[in-house]
Amino acid sequence: MRALFIIVLIFNCFLCEAQVNLVRNPSFEQYSVCPDDWDELKYSNDWMSLDSAWSPPDWSHLPWGVPDLCHICAGSNPFVGIPYNLAFNHFARTGGGMVQLQTFFDEADVTFPQARDYMQGHLSHTLISGLSYCVTFFVLLEPTTYFAHNNIGAYFDDGTIDTTLNPGKVQVHCTPQVIGTSIISDTVNWIKIQGTFVAEGNERLINIGNFTDKAHTSYIVVKDTVGLGGYLGSLYLVDDVSVIKSDAVADAGPNRVIPVGSPDSVWIGDSSGYLPTCWYVNGVMIDSNTAGFKVHPDTTTRYVMSLDVCGHITYDTVIVWRGVNTVGTASTGAVNIYPSPAVDALTVEHAAGSTLELYDVVGRLALSSRIMTDRETLSIFHLLPGVYTALIRMQSGKRVFMKVVK
Repeated sequence: MRALFIIVLIFNCFLCEAQVNLVRNPSFEQYSVCPDDWDELKYSNDWMSLDSAWSPPDWSHLPWGVPDLCHICAGSNPFVGIPYNLAFNHFARTGGGMVQLQTFFDEADVTFPQARDYMQGHLSHTLISGLSYCVTFFVLLEPTTYFAHNNIGAYFDDGTIDTTLNPGKVQVHCTPQVIGTSIISDTVNWIKIQGTFVAEGNERLINIGNFTDKAHTSYIVVKDTVGLGGYLGSLYLVDDVSVIKSDAVADAGPNRVIPVGSPDSVWIGDSSGYLPTCWYVNGVMIDSNTAGFKVHPDTTTRYVMSLDVCGHITYDTVIVWRGVNTVGTASTGAVNIYPSPAVDALTVEHAAGSTLELYDVVGRLALSSRIMTDRETLSIFHLLPGVYTALIRMQSGKRVFMKVVK
């Protein structure tokens, strides 16, 4: 029994680490049913409103407090289509999905007694007590909005916020761990809300909205209400939600091989969806905001991934070998490069007749040298400090790679 417990524990820990972004369906791409009306966030996989008993189109529950899933699958639907509908003309920040939230209302107007929307999403696992997490999401004010305001935030809990009684009322009893203190009035550019917090260890859900009442919210009037039927509220779009351990580093995944004669593409990175990344080839960004994607290079190609965790940027490299049947590594062959960290010079052993190439963290070639003897010293005095990938092209056709730090 103890052995089984250990195996399960190891497996669960592997799953925890495999997904860097702990938010499931972080950019709302996956859905059970394509939305065709307001108040249908529950059709977005792993997301719902606070009123978890409401299931569209069950109108026995008032729709107040229920966010809207907007998706490109809805086409020109006037309520939830992307990019055109009655409320906005805008694409999602990434992919084809985003959420529409009503985040503020003139509480003196009794027409809409419960007018706040809160979106609630599942994390891949409960947060770990004492660990720091970086939380990021993006918002955009809709042009039909009357008020722009501050205090849109993210609140983490164990599900006790979930209620079927007052899902649309201001959840003033909740204090967001991450909050945007500036008034957001941009209707063109996505605005980042970001912060870090230390988990208590019971947080398994993320809730996004405005948790402060009118008296504690700073707001400005941004639109005339003529033609809006007296609507005095605020609508924001939300996309690309991430919760990442503050000490997480870039992981581009294992090196891949496309054998001789194979036309197949290969996947690099992982398939968890949105991630605050950039991907480079030869120093040129080729993709961003994704944990991984398929590639089909014509020749052996080096892909560099950068991961931005609340301003802490790390890099990792994955090589896709094209048209080779064997790929060597420094640990399995006699080739040796030292020291690492190095200061002004590197020594290369057992690589006579090969070519050594050094690439920087974004994949740019920093050094190329022919290795003539069995033990050769190369000057790296001119290189900037940092992490490099060394590629040794052997006469036999085998390629050896390793990390070098200056």
